[in-house]
Amino acid sequence: MANRALVKKALSVATSGSSIAAYLPDPLVTQILEYVRELNIMRRLLTVFTMNSRTLRKPKNSSVSSAYFIPDGVTATLSNFSSTTVEWIAKKLMHYLMVDEEAIEDSQPNVIQQIMMESANAFAEAEELAFLQGDTDHLATAPTPESATTANWYVRDSRLMFDGIFTVAHDSGSTAVNAGGAVFDEDMVNNAIYNLGKYGRNKGMLYGLVPSDQAANIRSNSNFKDASKTGLALASFITGLGSAGERDAVVTVIYGVPQYEVPQAPSGHAVILHKQACAVGDRRRIKMESERVIESDQRKYVTSERLAFEFNYDDMSCEIDNLSTTVSF
Repeated sequence: MANRALVKKALSVATSGSSIAAYLPDPLVTQILEYVRELNIMRRLLTVFTMNSRTLRKPKNSSVSSAYFIPDGVTATLSNFSSTTVEWIAKKLMHYLMVDEEAIEDSQPNVIQQIMMESANAFAEAEELAFLQGDTDHLATAPTPESATTANWYVRDSRLMFDGIFTVAHDSGSTAVNAGGAVFDEDMVNNAIYNLGKYGRNKGMLYGLVPSDQAANIRSNSNFKDASKTGLALASFITGLGSAGERDAVVTVIYGVPQYEVPQAPSGHAVILHKQACAVGDRRRIKMESERVIESDQRKYVTSERLAFEFNYDDMSCEIDNLSTTVSF
């Protein structure tokens, strides 16, 4: 990331209780934000907009209008219009580190850059988990992250912020495709596209999210590599995922439907999603603060952001359930 020296200076000159953001020019703040977005692949897939207040309400059409053939002199058939409201509510993510002053003074390379990277990775992972696996109703009473389990999350788990893509697709998406314990294949994709109805007409507006085991099966399936057999065109490239550090993820495109190998995707499940199904709202750009703790000769570094996530239409998603969790090479 360019201009790291300016960020380092801003962090080092911050006094007790002062906001580092005050020392960062807007272009640099934007670069930091963009760096986090590079780590979070979901930010590149979803619609992202700026929120000017804590909440944003958008009308949602809940009726079906039709056009009819009307002969001359005959009154047109009435179509009724009704709407509900979709609401984006901004919620806060925070990353908190305590660093010894000796580590800051003596480290080579400078530890400030490592703190920036650590914060960026933490935000990328937390956002990804919330967008994908978020479940606001999940049991979450574990008092510490270390005591959390799959069944009982930590009380401050980022997945409690929103209902994510896999949760919405399972609970209220279009009719699910039951894989019957089979390995992911092109027939399941076609079935999911069919179940999406009108939202599946433009396949260039669809993408899929698959767990790592099924992505491996896709790469080993010869049918996905031969468009003459299935009518499905496939391409692939390597990109980075920020969760738990930078990792490789394989992205393939199947008939205009990108299939993303997402380590956070629940094993045994996949989702085919319309690009306009959901959106992310940014209420606050990333804000960094630093404060010295004189009694322990340490420095606090706190980074925060406020964001919202919501579906426009739940049935723009279709789950492929009961997939095999075995990797077939």
